[in-house]
Amino acid sequence: MLTKQEIDAIKPTDKLQKHSDGNMLYIFTSPTGRKVWKVLFTHDGKKGTTTLGEYPALSIKEARLKRDEIKLMLADGVTPTQKLKEEEQKKRKGMTLGELMLQYIKEEAQYRKGSKQEVALIKSFIREFPKMMQKPLVDICQLDMIEFRNQRLKVVKPATVKRDLGLLGSVFKYARQELRLITGSPLTDISKPAESEHRDRRISQEEIDAILRAFSYYPTFQPINKKQQAAWAFIFALETAMRAGEITSMRWEHVADDYVLLPDTKNGTSRKVPLSKRAKELLELMKGLHEETVCTLTNPNTLSQYFWQITSEKLKIEDLRFHDTRHEATTRLAQILPVQDLAKVTGHKDIKTLMKYYNPTASELADRINGVK
Repeated sequence: MLTKQEIDAIKPTDKLQKHSDGNMLYIFTSPTGRKVWKVLFTHDGKKGTTTLGEYPALSIKEARLKRDEIKLMLADGVTPTQKLKEEEQKKRKGMTLGELMLQYIKEEAQYRKGSKQEVALIKSFIREFPKMMQKPLVDICQLDMIEFRNQRLKVVKPATVKRDLGLLGSVFKYARQELRLITGSPLTDISKPAESEHRDRRISQEEIDAILRAFSYYPTFQPINKKQQAAWAFIFALETAMRAGEITSMRWEHVADDYVLLPDTKNGTSRKVPLSKRAKELLELMKGLHEETVCTLTNPNTLSQYFWQITSEKLKIEDLRFHDTRHEATTRLAQILPVQDLAKVTGHKDIKTLMKYYNPTASELADRINGVK
């Protein structure tokens, strides 16, 4: 058996040293001088190692007591690794839905696309449904999910509830596939709310002119401040069908002669947006404002807020959002591009979703039928 004096006298060398205390207990000394207690054992013909802790934080007496616990464990036919797994599984089986949510944030959500929004949404669930969050995960059933769905429908739109259920589905999938805590999802056979009619809000030229006047911006001026850049972004969006976040995150290194590269879009893939002559002219106006980013207005939420202040508060234009520029631009581009090329421009992966953004009026369709330009 080793003494404290003997252990303290061990000096580091260029190789890892191993000194036995007897009965499977060893102290390892690294070239850096770090000393660690380990138990080396054989169970069912297989060798195993368990790290107990670092000396002197873990004393000789404490290391020997831990070694004795492992000897009893092995005598019962259980290895330290198996014991740890059993304890972890026992702990997980008592996990509440709220605890699962927090673990999902830590282990999964922060690495997913749109992590900030997803984390914020999960935290809102934890705040708004405290009773359900305190239930053990294994006791969560379809009735809980029905109640969740119905309560959410009282405060948000059906499309939002559908998104919420999709997020919960990811959480339960994590519990099922990664943690092995449940065998099925409590969302099985839960009816999702019917989506409301998709938006078909168009933006008239009169509204465009009024918005630019309210911003005190003319499309040939260089937009110096952030409010002027919000007006510029409005015009650029109408020309390119780009989203607010895509516009505010544009970098000069991604601007080519006739397209803008978007390396990371909402659907998780890159996209090249072709530039019209007008779009190129608008980009020219932005040169010199910043070395790296096209806009100094880099927060899409700020852009949307500026737009809302002008359209809703100042002009009292009903039901108009910045994202409606994508509907307007897509509908305009559809007049000159076949559908497969249009999908490349907008980044839609299926025609069904793309068609939600194509909103011609009956009069426009009649003009096309009659060859009116």
